[in-house]
Amino acid sequence: MGKPESLDKLKNVVSGIENFGCGEESEATAFLVIDSLIATMGGVESFEEDEDSNPPSVMLNSRAAIVSGELIPWLPGLGDSVKFMSPRTRMVRGLLVIIRSCTRNRAMCSTAGLLGVLLRSVEEIISKDVDMKWNAAAILLLCIQHLAGHSLSVDDLHRWLQVIKAAVTTAWSSPLMLALEKAMSGKESRGPACTFEFDGESSGLLGPGESRWPFTNGYAFATWIYIESFADTLNAATAAAAIAAAAAAKSGKTSAMSAAAAASALAGEGTAHMPRLFSFLSADNQGIEAYFHAQFLVVESGSGKARKSSLHFTHAFKPQCWYFIGLEHSCKQGLLGKAESELRLYIDGSLYESRPFDFPRISKPLSFCCIGTNPPPTMAGLQRRRRQCPLFAEMGPVYIFKEPIGPERMARLASRGGDVLPCFGNGAGLPWLATNDYVRNKAEESSILDADIGGYTHLLYHPCLLSGRFCPDASLSGAAGTLRRPAEVLGQVHVATRMKPVESFWALAYGGPMSLLPLTVSNVHKDSLEPCLGNLPLSLSTVTLAAPVFRIMSVAIQHPGNNEELCRTQGPEILARILRYLLHSLASLDRKHDGVGEEELVAAIVSLCQSQKINHVLKVQLFRTLLLDLKIWSLCNYGLQKKLLSSLQDMVFTEATAMRNAEAIQLLLDGCRRCYWMISEKDSETTFPLDRNTRQMGDSLL
Repeated sequence: MGKPESLDKLKNVVSGIENFGCGEESEATAFLVIDSLIATMGGVESFEEDEDSNPPSVMLNSRAAIVSGELIPWLPGLGDSVKFMSPRTRMVRGLLVIIRSCTRNRAMCSTAGLLGVLLRSVEEIISKDVDMKWNAAAILLLCIQHLAGHSLSVDDLHRWLQVIKAAVTTAWSSPLMLALEKAMSGKESRGPACTFEFDGESSGLLGPGESRWPFTNGYAFATWIYIESFADTLNAATAAAAIAAAAAAKSGKTSAMSAAAAASALAGEGTAHMPRLFSFLSADNQGIEAYFHAQFLVVESGSGKARKSSLHFTHAFKPQCWYFIGLEHSCKQGLLGKAESELRLYIDGSLYESRPFDFPRISKPLSFCCIGTNPPPTMAGLQRRRRQCPLFAEMGPVYIFKEPIGPERMARLASRGGDVLPCFGNGAGLPWLATNDYVRNKAEESSILDADIGGYTHLLYHPCLLSGRFCPDASLSGAAGTLRRPAEVLGQVHVATRMKPVESFWALAYGGPMSLLPLTVSNVHKDSLEPCLGNLPLSLSTVTLAAPVFRIMSVAIQHPGNNEELCRTQGPEILARILRYLLHSLASLDRKHDGVGEEELVAAIVSLCQSQKINHVLKVQLFRTLLLDLKIWSLCNYGLQKKLLSSLQDMVFTEATAMRNAEAIQLLLDGCRRCYWMISEKDSETTFPLDRNTRQMGDSLL
């Protein structure tokens, strides 16, 4: 697979230019090559787009994916029907199944450079199929979207925009831009940029033991997690809970929820695969475990041979979604000497569920501190009745606290995100090198949070620190060198490092996402460089790209760097000029449409203005120049103007501060006087519209 001449020969063979001389048709040969490549990658169970038909599995060979991507333009792509897939369609469907299967596959393909290969393949296909006649083109774009949603390098983003520019007048430009937009706001973009990859077979982290049990007054556990799959099904867990609830209702001795928890605990005693979030155990199997029973999280504790209890939380976690999960078990001594214990579950920083649950009193040393798994069966004295249950998931930084930290700190930790590597102690310094107020404030908040949680932290493992078979402890004692407590890798634990699309836009060019705006302009005046109408096909194409471009910008400016670039390049003023040009183009083009394109543009502009959460001054400028300037919108039809005013009416309540600071009432009254005034004012410049033609009274209302 490694020689370029071999790849060239393979291209000729699958396209029918060459043959092996065995009399087989080129199409049959192409199918043989495709099936061989898919088998080399690990195979697929079904070519259907339904994700349920293909359970997640890790691919075997990423080089085969590169060869597959190179061959796509050379494979025959005609003849697709309900009962028949052309070789090219079969290839891209197989690739999509493998890419979408799990994050590890996307990480392997991204590292191998598959995204760039697919973009070159799209470029090659466009040169032969301008009108997008190939039925499975959308599937190829889905492959690109999933890869870019995982990680998008600056080089790949630059090539992507070049492909869109070259194909701007073809049927491919809009789908390519929409794929980029979906990659920007994909579900993977919400996770940390660096994560542990647990394969669900034997992987995990084994933390150090302790000579005494470290959790005497409670504990807390926090991490970011993307669960690839659950071993059990939701129906199985629901059935167990329903049976337990029925038994409880019949006996009347216990609550339905307690019975459901008992059913979960009973199920856990068998050999069922229940992946562990963590296991803190002594040598004789006493301790605390958190595991998933189907899609429900269960916490189990045991402080003696016959003293085991479990609690079944009611939240059904979804596979392949990022969550911040926090568990906190507190134990307070009551007034009458009775301990009051409570177990709390936090999801995405918010307290989801709080339930009474006895805190185990364990006098034995901590022997096994496992993350993402439980101790393997080979460890003496353990797992007599259970097999090892590793987690098939991505996991961000792992915080283990020796005491509860409370809802407020848990919310701040979730809000900060998993990209930050905490700094503890006097050596942490102060964040005085921040480039703007927002970054400085965030850095100060992060520094304060580190100071608040530093004393509570027992262990902290960050994926960016993993080296070889060990991950050093980044907690206060570990970072200071007081105690060296690295976690040992069990099985194979990879680290996925991704570059988020918003960061790629910031690194792409001066202006960040502002570099997208030329794609919305069909022509410029040679002297003034002001945008103007070009030829009809080009103008139609650029106007069509405008709405997704503005939506991409609304996502990109949530990144501090892109936000700063927007301010530095006088973004609001430039956007106002572009918007005026676009609305003028829509009004000038003789198009038979129902205003759908215009409504999409209005919604995109509203989204762009409302998405600004970092810089309030910039948000006010965007409101003033884009939404509240009725002179720009007077070029549109009355229905569209009414839609804009309705949106502004809603913002009176949802964006009250920004509207007040933008002097919305005064601007709207001035705009109404200029654009909707029914009495002609002699020699008034506001009597004339923007296109310099005489405007009749009430012209904007027609």
